[in-house]
This record gives sequence, C-alpha cells and structure tokens, in this order.
Amino acid sequence: MLITSLVMSLNQLLPVAILLVLLQVVKKQSALKIGSALLIGALMSFMYMQSASWVSQWFEHQGLEYSQIGLCITIFIAVLVFAIKQKSAAFYIAVISTITLYLSHYIIYLTSFWQSNDAGQSLFIGTLLGVGICLSFSVLLYFLMNAIKHRFGMYPLFTLLAFNSAAKLLVALDLASQIDLITNTATVWDLRDVLSENSELGRVLRALVGYEATPDLMSVLIYSTSSVIFLSLCYVISASISKERV
Repeated sequence: MLITSLVMSLNQLLPVAILLVLLQVVKKQSALKIGSALLIGALMSFMYMQSASWVSQWFEHQGLEYSQIGLCITIFIAVLVFAIKQKSAAFYIAVISTITLYLSHYIIYLTSFWQSNDAGQSLFIGTLLGVGICLSFSVLLYFLMNAIKHRFGMYPLFTLLAFNSAAKLLVALDLASQIDLITNTATVWDLRDVLSENSELGRVLRALVGYEATPDLMSVLIYSTSSVIFLSLCYVISASISKERV
C-alpha cells in the first residue's frame, strides 16, 4: 500500500505541479492567484467527484469520459492562449482544469482506502512522500526552466509547454478509445526494453512530455500535429506582437 500510494501520488500530482511551474516561468503569477487557482481547483475536484454518478449517466453512460475529454481539450487551448497572450483568465482555466482532471481521481483513491485501519498509515506516508517528491522536483524544474529562459529565451520553454499540452490530448485519445469513439491503430515502436513507462524516469517523462513506450499511429499523429500547431501559433503570433510593440 505504501508503494501504491507513492506511485498514485506521483501519477496524479506531478502533472499538476509541472504545468503550474511551466506557466509560472512563462509569466510569474502572484501568490494570491496561484493560491486561489489551487483552492478553486480542489473545490472543483470535490464537486466533480460528488457529481460523478450523475455525470456518468450522460451520453449513454459515457458522460465521465466525455467530460474528461473536454477537460483535456480545454487545458490544451487554455495553455496555448496563456503562452500567446499571458492572460490571467487562461492561467486560471488551465490550472483549475488540470487539477480537476487529475485530483478527482486522487480523491477517489484516498477516500476509498482512508477508512481502512490497515491501510491508513501506509496511505498517509506514501501520500506525504509523493507530495514531497513533487515539491522537490517542481523547485528544481522551476530554477532550471528559469535559467534556460534567461539563457535561450522563450522558445525552448514554448517547446516544452507544447509537448506537455499535447500530452493532455493523448489522455483524451485514450479516453476516446475506451468508449469506442476511435479505434486503436498499430503500434509504431516499442521502447519498453529501453525505457519503461513504469520506471522512475519513465513516469517523470510521461508527466513532463507525455512519454509513451508503445504509442500507436494515431497517438504519434495527434501528438506531432498538436505540438506543431502549438509552436507555430506561438512563434507567429509572438513575432507579430513583438513587431507591433516596436
């Protein structure tokens, strides 16, 4: 249970922490904005969890999957808008949607096992370790990305942000395949012998850039296309804004 709690904490909290760090490096937000976004996101997660039985009845009992697909697409668009315009509204939408998507699963996991006397201590320790690892990694990532930003400018940051946002569309793709909206295509490559998704580095890369050891053709196309669109819009619009300011 201890290892399971630790892994669950990393899987659900690390994507939120990474996105928050990347957005913060793009444009620093005040502590009040960050705190309010985290609080609203947590409240939305609780509300989403409480309404899960009701939402699941939509669209012929596929409401949860459709709502999560909507959250993934919302995150991609909000992050893109924030990267281009750096508006607070886009920051709030991106962070709150990400927290709602990931934290709702985490809350369900915690509430399922918290009342068990045998699992309570392991659950607490595993969660505490997971939170500590996420915080430590976030601090290191923040300083690293700030150094890269000052040394090379915004474009490397935009690239990482594009990959991170495209990873959310891969989550949507997996959800769509679960409810038969799309069919799985052939596996393009298999890197499990080189780097497994379940390894420590694999989990970090999955949260950071959406790494998959065995992606299918549809995943590769969606990931590549969405990343190119993200970067193209960032470069073109950012360049035009810079020219207007000059």
